[in-house]
Amino acid sequence: MSYYQYNAVSSADSVAVSTLKNRSLTGRIPGHANTAPTPVPLNRRYEIAYLDPQGEVACETRLAPAIPEIENAFCALARGSVIATTEGPVAIEDLVPGMVAHTAEGREETITWIGSMTLFPPNAMPGMAPRRLVRVTGDAFGVGRPMPDLILGPSARLLIRGALGCKRDGNAAYGPAASFVDGVSVIEVAPVTPVTVYHVMLERHGSLRIAGLEVESVHPGTQLQERLGPDLAQRLLSLFPHLQNFSDFGVTAHPRLTSHEVEVALAG
Repeated sequence: MSYYQYNAVSSADSVAVSTLKNRSLTGRIPGHANTAPTPVPLNRRYEIAYLDPQGEVACETRLAPAIPEIENAFCALARGSVIATTEGPVAIEDLVPGMVAHTAEGREETITWIGSMTLFPPNAMPGMAPRRLVRVTGDAFGVGRPMPDLILGPSARLLIRGALGCKRDGNAAYGPAASFVDGVSVIEVAPVTPVTVYHVMLERHGSLRIAGLEVESVHPGTQLQERLGPDLAQRLLSLFPHLQNFSDFGVTAHPRLTSHEVEVALAG
C-alpha cells in the first residue's frame, strides 16, 4: 500500500481507497466495461495543527483527495522558512498554533492553524501530478528581499505593493510566486527528495513576513467553494476543524492577481 493509500482512514475513505486499489491509472476497473471511465483522484495524507475551542493545540492526520484545490492550502512554504513572530524569527517547522505573527499590514495576528504535506520528486508517485518549488534568490526583489534565498511552495502568493500596475485596494495585491520565475533570480525547481511543505492560517487573513518578503496566509478564496461542489468543499473544510463554514475564513486582506495578469504586467 502506498503513502497515499494507508489504512488509517474513515469508513468513507476506506471505500475510496478500495476502489483505487482495483483501478488502473486510466480509471478502468477490471471486469467492467471500459466506457467513459471516471477518473478518481488519489488520496494523500495531510497533517494539521490548530487551536481547538478551548484554545489548546490539537494535532491530527487526515486523508483527503490529492487535488490542487486542496493541496494549495498546504504547500506555500518549504521547511526552513523563517516567520517573523512576536517571539522573534521562528522556522516554519517550529511554529505552533497560538504564536503571534507580525504581518505586512502592520498587525499582530494569532496563528490558528498550520498545515503540512510532502512533495515528492517527479514520477516518484505514479498517478500524481508533479509539483515544483520556487527558489527566490537573495535580493531578487531589491536589497534584502529576500535575504537569504527563500524556497517557496507551489501555492505561494507574494504581496506586491505599488507595482505591476495594480490600482486596487491601496495599490497592493497578491500574485503567484511562480509567475515571477525568470530562470535567473527566481527559479523553478523540482524536489530531488521528499520535501515537507507548509501553510499558515492567521486569525485574520494577512501577509506573513518571511526573509524580507511578504507571503499570503491561508485563504481558499471567495469562489473556491462553488468551483469544488458540495462534497469536495466539505472535504476541504474538514481539514480546518476550528472553522464551521467557509465564511469563517473571513475577507481577504488584498485582491489577487492571476498568473496571466502578473506575466502581462512583467512583459510590459
